[in-house]
Amino acid sequence: ENVFEFFNSVPRSMFTTFRCCFGDCSTASGVPIFEYVHESYGGAASVFYCFFVFAVTIGIFNVISAIFVESTMAAASSLEHAKRNSRLQDKTLWFTRITTLIRAMTEMSERHSLHGKLSDSVDEIHEVAMESKMIDELVALDHVKDALNDLDIDPDDHRYLAELLDPDHGGTIGAVDFIDGIRRLRGEPRRSDIVSINMMVRSLQTVVYTLQDQVAQIHGVIF
Repeated sequence: ENVFEFFNSVPRSMFTTFRCCFGDCSTASGVPIFEYVHESYGGAASVFYCFFVFAVTIGIFNVISAIFVESTMAAASSLEHAKRNSRLQDKTLWFTRITTLIRAMTEMSERHSLHGKLSDSVDEIHEVAMESKMIDELVALDHVKDALNDLDIDPDDHRYLAELLDPDHGGTIGAVDFIDGIRRLRGEPRRSDIVSINMMVRSLQTVVYTLQDQVAQIHGVIF
């Protein structure tokens, strides 16, 4: 009789099941309903109830929570990606930060000095060059770090800029090469970067094979 009133109709049974799913599975006096179920129907009903509660709380609720968390993370990632793309397309940001970097280069260089607008000193900028080891000193400056961070240059790459921007190990880095290198380092690595390098390596491989054949032919003629 203590159980029947909670399951005397389909709507009432659904409501009782809903209450039990969310932990409020007790009578008006505060006694858990399934205490009466256990007395009336035995341990089998109690075992079924335990499995039911476990499946709902551990299974279904966790799945629902995971779906919400995944959706939230995906939205945050999409928003961050959109912001990053917006920064990469921002010409004003690019020009102002590159101006900061070029002026910092000329301030550290004893042989070059720029005054006024950089657009009026294009020829002088092409002649600006500094030793690779000075790049490390340049990157240590706070306003240079801020400019690089604003351009989405990975902070972990800052210490390697001298090596990255001087691929021929000539010991000097020109302003034009510096600007081009910074442009290529912006943002996240892309698949197109790897494919481009792969294509260049294949092209070089073809040239090397051709030179190898020509050298072999010359060697055969001479010897």
